[in-house]
Amino acid sequence: MCDQDQSEARGRASEPARRGPRSADTRPRSDHRFGRPVGPEQVEPACPPSPHPSSGHDERTRAEEALRRREHEMSVLADNVPALFSHVDADGRYRFVNKRYEEWFGIPRTEVIGKHYRQVLGEAAYERISGHVQQALLGEHVRFEDALPYRSGGTRWVSADYVPDTDGEGEVKGFFALVTDITGQKRTEEALRESEERFRRLTEASFEAIAVHDKGKILDANQTCATMFGHELSEVVGMHVLDFAAPESRDLILRSMLSRSEEPFEAVGLRKDGSTFTCEVRGKAIPYQGRRVSVAAIRDITERKRAEEALQKTREELDSRVERRMRRGSAFGLTFRELTVLHLVVAGKSDKEIGAVLGISTLTASKHLANILHKMGAAGRTEAGVRAVREGLLD
Repeated sequence: MCDQDQSEARGRASEPARRGPRSADTRPRSDHRFGRPVGPEQVEPACPPSPHPSSGHDERTRAEEALRRREHEMSVLADNVPALFSHVDADGRYRFVNKRYEEWFGIPRTEVIGKHYRQVLGEAAYERISGHVQQALLGEHVRFEDALPYRSGGTRWVSADYVPDTDGEGEVKGFFALVTDITGQKRTEEALRESEERFRRLTEASFEAIAVHDKGKILDANQTCATMFGHELSEVVGMHVLDFAAPESRDLILRSMLSRSEEPFEAVGLRKDGSTFTCEVRGKAIPYQGRRVSVAAIRDITERKRAEEALQKTREELDSRVERRMRRGSAFGLTFRELTVLHLVVAGKSDKEIGAVLGISTLTASKHLANILHKMGAAGRTEAGVRAVREGLLD
């Protein structure tokens, strides 16, 4: 009998004592709980059993199963993270590690659980990260990159995140660690830095102006470039390549940039003071700081152009003199070219210099000289020169 029914029964039993004797009531009465007649001789039934006698136990079982399933899912997820993932308690001991620990350190994870991180990582790595660990245990989110010399597994460049694990009252119970191996990335960055440093040394040693640009905007340049155009090096970076071109050459330079042509071409450069000069430009696409850009090599060819113009003038004058002499007849049966070579021989030019003046090879110049000596019956250059002067072959 439940407590409420017992209380009601005691109340009914005490009523006759309070009210005195009364006649027996043989009328059936209704049990207000179950809605059925109850006679005077009937004993009221006990309270019905609970419809769910083990509901509390079932709920706990289901909760435990859900928790185990959740833990399994989290473990699978952690094991497939391409990094070390662990939980370290406030004493510095591992409470959870993913399978990457086995791959990095070559030991079963069961041998890692419960150990202090100093034992697992080694003394050298411990010294490098102990300060970061203390920050995490003080409740700070720590992020860092470093080259860690692990006891096993060698030195690795890592990117690490330490996230404090706090309870509902804010007390730090440990921290979660996510550690990614970035050794390959660091090697790539180092190789890129070395490549750029070599490029820098080469450009500084070059007699040409070197400018690295992205769609015309100059990213880097050497000192020769700044000097050639009359600027400070700090001024050059950030300017546009067309700022260094005379108006008559800008369309030509722009077309070469857009076509990414690597053929050299001549243009007119513009200095800071407004003066101009003739230059030869050659462009090429190169990788630079992780992207494709263009490098332009610029050579001041002013002196070369002057030399070419002077040489052309010499050729024209020489051709004119030889032509006048040929009109009067050619002694010794010399051809126009041979008579031209003879003029240069008399002027003291070597075979190489003769070739340069006439735009022919040294070998061809030597053959012409051999023919001249044979036709003139001269033993050498000097004798041929004397006879040419005596015979009036030189105009």
